[in-house]
Amino acid sequence: MKQLWKIITYTKPFKKFYVVMGCSVVFLALLSQVGPLLTKLIVDLIVSKLSGHPAEISLLITYLILILGTDFLITTITDISQYFSDIMTAKLNNYLSEKYYRHVLGLSVEYFDNEITGKIVNKLDRGITSISTFIAQMVNNFLPFFVSTIITLFIISLYSWELAILLFLLFPIYIFISHKSSVAWGKKEGEKNAILDLTSGRVFEALSTIRVIKSFVQELSEFEYFKKTRSAIVGLADKQSKDWHTYDFYRRIILNAIMFSVFGYIIYFTFKGRFTIGEMTLLLQLANQAKFPLFAMSFIIGQLQQAQSGSKDFFDVLATPISISDKNNAKHLSHVNGAIEFKDVGFFYANSQHVLQDISFSIPQGRKLAIVGESGEGKSTIANLILRFYEPQQGEILIDHHNIASVTQESLRKNIGVVFQDTFLFSGTIQDNIRYGREDATEQEIKDAAKIANADDFIRRFPKGYLSEIGERGVKLSGGQKQRIAIARALLKDPPILIFDEATSSLDSKSEYEVQQALNTLMKGRTTIIIAHRLSTIRSVDHIIVIQKGRIVEQGNPKDLEKQNGVYTQLLAYQKMGASSDEKLKEFNIDAE
Repeated sequence: MKQLWKIITYTKPFKKFYVVMGCSVVFLALLSQVGPLLTKLIVDLIVSKLSGHPAEISLLITYLILILGTDFLITTITDISQYFSDIMTAKLNNYLSEKYYRHVLGLSVEYFDNEITGKIVNKLDRGITSISTFIAQMVNNFLPFFVSTIITLFIISLYSWELAILLFLLFPIYIFISHKSSVAWGKKEGEKNAILDLTSGRVFEALSTIRVIKSFVQELSEFEYFKKTRSAIVGLADKQSKDWHTYDFYRRIILNAIMFSVFGYIIYFTFKGRFTIGEMTLLLQLANQAKFPLFAMSFIIGQLQQAQSGSKDFFDVLATPISISDKNNAKHLSHVNGAIEFKDVGFFYANSQHVLQDISFSIPQGRKLAIVGESGEGKSTIANLILRFYEPQQGEILIDHHNIASVTQESLRKNIGVVFQDTFLFSGTIQDNIRYGREDATEQEIKDAAKIANADDFIRRFPKGYLSEIGERGVKLSGGQKQRIAIARALLKDPPILIFDEATSSLDSKSEYEVQQALNTLMKGRTTIIIAHRLSTIRSVDHIIVIQKGRIVEQGNPKDLEKQNGVYTQLLAYQKMGASSDEKLKEFNIDAE
């Protein structure tokens, strides 16, 4: 019940809908009793006429007209109420989607590092479906059944309190059995949901990396995994169904026995003269009306259980704390010069050893810094910390002498342009993806940025040019083309601080040279951090820091570091060996890239 109460309280903004529809439900429940009561009067009138007593045909016609009018009124109110229910459901779905998606977008990058994207989406879909279905069923079915049952039992008690008690006993017995079946059903449903989340996550990953699957000939393996998990769901559904129908058999046997006793009671006392034929007709109709909520009870409790299990993951996500949030008095960085300083920064991911230790360096405004080192040494982590995707456990990071932990994330990131090692593009047009850097950019500004990024030539070769669709994640583009669009996107933002995390890693030698020349022009007057494996791309930087095992082991300008015969010199030697190999490949017209 706690979970159901959470659903109701969470959807408080729709209480006006609940009040209006609740009132219509009560009114409909009262109207539903009019038919049986008028039928009693009609039967009594006919019996009186057949017994030789005087009876007016006009009265009979009046009763019939009232029945017709009541039915018309019930139909009208029902359709209006269901219209409001449909509108409420649509608004509720929108409300829940916005709340969930807004919260998920606000979660830290660390949350997504530990979650499967498909599971997050699946929890959204299941949560919205279960919550909106529960609310709709509560208004359209649960409440009407509850109200009509109370009114029905009250009217029956006016004629026979024994009969009312007998019918009333059905409800706790039926609810108890239904609860037991619902608990058993809910347990299996939770297991099914867990499997479905994993399966959906895997399918999402598979479809996103279809080229990897096909290149490694793993289609059958992926299908077998999918088939195995779906078979597990079928097995759980089989056990679930057996439990439910076993309990349903008990429910129906008890219902049949008590309803037989009710009918026998009514007929026996009518035979004895306690009830008139009209009263017998009324009581039989009311007993049948009381039976309908009982038939629906197992469905209702099943819906309640489904709402609890389906909404649990939804609310768990909403309850996930936003680990990186702005302070109440966070400053807004309106004008940034671009000076960056790390002071004794230490960082480690959850349940891992230190990634960075005692990192201290500074970049004056407009200078270029390169961070080098082997893979996994923490170079990209430094970029993530500047962007506040993560927060250090030790030390502080300053921009223009402002601790970035004390400024708003929005103003911080608006002043930083980033090109990541992994290129992230969205489905849509090339123009849309470049404009993502600045939504108000003109077409000419987009083209200018593309030209600087050496992307304009290949874009124009597409039939639709800048309006060409690139497919999901830019699947229709080569790696180098995607990278150049990502560079154009960052250029269009025109920020005072630039971060290039392996920004030219997917470019061939010619494109790399051309883009590097453009970047050299772009970097003038901007503070730039370049994370690179290719040391040839950082010859023009002002300062280099070398990271090894999470610490700065060397730093200085390129020329000084080359003379030290240290880690940087070794890395440079390895790359020169690779470059020599590339030259030999070129002799045979083989592209080393």
